[in-house]
Amino acid sequence: MKKTIVLFIGVLFSLSVFAQDDEIQTLFGSGTRITGFGGPFMTFTAINGEFAHMMGGGGGVLLGDFFLGGYGEGLTNYINANGNQINFGHGGFWSGFSFFGKRAIHPCISAQIGWGGLTPQEDPYTYYESDNLFVVKPTVELEMNFLKFFRLSMGANYMFVTGVDTPGLSDSDFNSPGAFLAFKFCPNVCNQVG
Repeated sequence: MKKTIVLFIGVLFSLSVFAQDDEIQTLFGSGTRITGFGGPFMTFTAINGEFAHMMGGGGGVLLGDFFLGGYGEGLTNYINANGNQINFGHGGFWSGFSFFGKRAIHPCISAQIGWGGLTPQEDPYTYYESDNLFVVKPTVELEMNFLKFFRLSMGANYMFVTGVDTPGLSDSDFNSPGAFLAFKFCPNVCNQVG
């Protein structure tokens, strides 16, 4: 029995070694490996003239140095507007591009385009009608390859919001610059260019 197990493990190991030597063949050039990433991120910005911390997460499919995916984030701290707490969140599409992605530190650009909601809340049990919002948030990042499967990204963004109809608030109360921090985890290797 022990010999059978050792033989089985040896065969599997040798097959995996041979499989690593094979290069992906394509009809047009060397091809691009397709992989993905995901992880949490946070934004530090201002809403209604007050400090706002937004926490969320997202992920995407990596196609070379380009990615396309989705995201979602929400306000985590208390912000007052006319005596009511603001509940604010949004989510949608997230796409971007890494320049020189194989370098340890490299620049990136991305944009989040989504829809969200703004709901004033008088107390823990009383909610008002929610505003439906449209959000666009372009970001410029500096991305660091800490490990082959982990990148840390820091940058600056600007949040554009439209559709605010809550009394005492307007679109301009949400349109503001912010700082961005993201933790990006890849299942295999983030440097995906084949």
